[in-house]
Parts: sequence; structure tokens; C-alpha cells
Amino acid sequence: MTADRRVLLRLTGIVALGYGLGASIQAAYVYSNLIPAWQDVSVWARVAANVLAVLLLVGALWAMGVYRWVSLARILGGLVLASVVAAGGRTAAQELLSVYSNPERATIEAEFVAGLVLALVSGCIGVWGMSARRRSRAHLRRAEREALEVEHVLEALEAEEIRVRREVAEGLHGSLQGKLVVVNAHLDEVLGRLVERGADPDDVETLRRVRDELDVVRELDVRQMSRLLYPERLELGLVPAVRALLGRLPTAIATRLTVAPEVRTVDDPVQGTLSTAQRLLAVRVVEEGVTNALKNGPAATIVVALAVVDRALVVAVENDGPSPDPSRGSDPDGGTARLASRLHLVRGTVRLEALRPRGARLEARLPL
Repeated sequence: MTADRRVLLRLTGIVALGYGLGASIQAAYVYSNLIPAWQDVSVWARVAANVLAVLLLVGALWAMGVYRWVSLARILGGLVLASVVAAGGRTAAQELLSVYSNPERATIEAEFVAGLVLALVSGCIGVWGMSARRRSRAHLRRAEREALEVEHVLEALEAEEIRVRREVAEGLHGSLQGKLVVVNAHLDEVLGRLVERGADPDDVETLRRVRDELDVVRELDVRQMSRLLYPERLELGLVPAVRALLGRLPTAIATRLTVAPEVRTVDDPVQGTLSTAQRLLAVRVVEEGVTNALKNGPAATIVVALAVVDRALVVAVENDGPSPDPSRGSDPDGGTARLASRLHLVRGTVRLEALRPRGARLEARLPL
């Protein structure tokens, strides 16, 4: 409301004052050169009359509270009334200041109409400015509302994704592994009976290989898939989840994790502000950095740094392996590209850069 009043009154007043001053100077110049009898008319008298008209126009708009009205017809009606007041005051001021001596009726009517037109034009410009500001404000509110709705939908999708990931991971870790254990027990039982009956040694060996392969699938593949779906120790916080991830790397690769104090504050499982979805996304960044280090060449050291900079969680993964070739460009179907698309949904960014003389750095920023 205050902003609408300021735009309407200021814009109307400035335009009307500009018109009035210009008209006063022009009229004084023309009359003094073309009508010798009017050479003594002071330009300041005309300026004073026009300034009074501007004040009356702005004051009438303010007194009626036109800036509070919403209906365009009502606003225009108020503008016409204020313009009539300003034009009448201007005409009366000209007579009081002796701008005209014994003016004819036609002269008074002409001055009144001229003042009315100038006031209406100035007021229409002010109303246009106020309406434009209102439209801009309404558009901004609508955009904010839509952005908030999108954010809520995104949060709901993230919560649903986490729920599904947790359920599938628990199913893999629990139900599927349990069933594989039962299958293994049955295979051991069958193997025992076959050995007792003197079955073909090749068949017995084949069954043993199948049993061993199932053990590998149960211990490694199913457990690894469970961790990929829902990282280990994620409920305890981002830092424990990253430590668990680095702890699974081969011992030949030296790892180091540096955590800023601000990260420990936001990552507190009880009082922290970091959501499970944000933790999961940050762990995915570390996984992608570790994958790049293992995929692009032998890296002797992997360093993970977690920090909070400008209200954003910064996750950086560096390795001393071969530097990525910039000429190859970015694979649109690669893990880094998919990670960038995911971060874009939460207004985050990710960047992969080569280090010199060798190494690579993957850095992601997640707004908090």
C-alpha cells in the first residue's frame, strides 16, 4: 500500500510539474514576443499557479486514497475529480496572481480545459505506474507461490525416494539374504546326500561351485546393492556415512576426510538442519568422486572435504590419479552429468576440474 501511494503520487507530481513548468515558460515567451501588452506578465506568477495545481492534484489523490482502490473505473473516476480540483485551482490562482487582466470567458475556459488535460494525462501516467507495480508484485507473488509448490513437491518426492530406497535396501539385506541362506542350507543338505550315495564327483563339484557363487552373491553383491540404495550409517549423519564409504575402499588407497565445524553443527542427528535427502545427495557426490578416482586410473590418495560456505554445503573430492582429459568433454549419460541434473533440481551445482600436475577435483554445492 505504501509503495502504491509513493508510485502514484510521485509519478503524477513529477509529470504534472514538468508539464506545468514547460507550459509556463513557453506561454510567457510567446506572449511577451507576440503580444506587447502582455510583456509585463511575470513568468513566476504562471509557475506559481501551475505548482499550486500540482499540489492540489497530488493532495486530492492522497486525500481520496486512490492508491487503495482496486477497480479501474473507480480509480479513473477519482482521477477525474482530482483533475477538476487541480484545474479549477490553477484557473483561480491565475486570476489572483493577475496573470490575466479582465480575462474573457473563453480564456478562462481554455485555461481550465488545458489544466484539466494536463492533470488527467499526468494522473493517467501515475495510475499506469501504480498498476504496473501491482502487476509486477502479483507476478512475483505468483512466481514465489509456484516456486514454493515446486519445492514442496520436490521435498515430497525426495521423502518418497528415501522411503522406497530404505525399504528396498532392508528387503535386500533382510529378506533376500535370508532366503539365500536357506537355499544355501538346502544345497549343503543335497550335497551331503549326494556324497553319501556316491554321486558323480563332477556333479558334486558343480553344486559346490553353485553354492559358493550364491555365498558370494549374498555376501558381496546383495550387500553392495543394499548400500548403493541406502548408504550405511546415513541415519547417524553425513560424516559417519562418508566414513563408512571410505572405509570400504582398498587399503592400498590412502583416504582422508576433513570436516569443518559448521558441518558437524548442521549434521547433528538431533539438532542439525541437514535433511536425510541432503545427506543422501552429498554421499552420492562422494561416491561419484571415488568412482572417478578408481575408474580413470590408479589413485594413491583420495581426500574428501566437507564445509559450509555462504549457506551452502560444499562437498569436495580430490584424488592424485590421472587428470581428466578436457578434450573428451562431458558424457551426457555419465555419472557426473546425472549428478549435475539431480543437483540442479535443488538449485545446486557440481564441477569437475583437472588438477596440475595430476589429479582431479569434484566439487558440489548444495544450498542449505
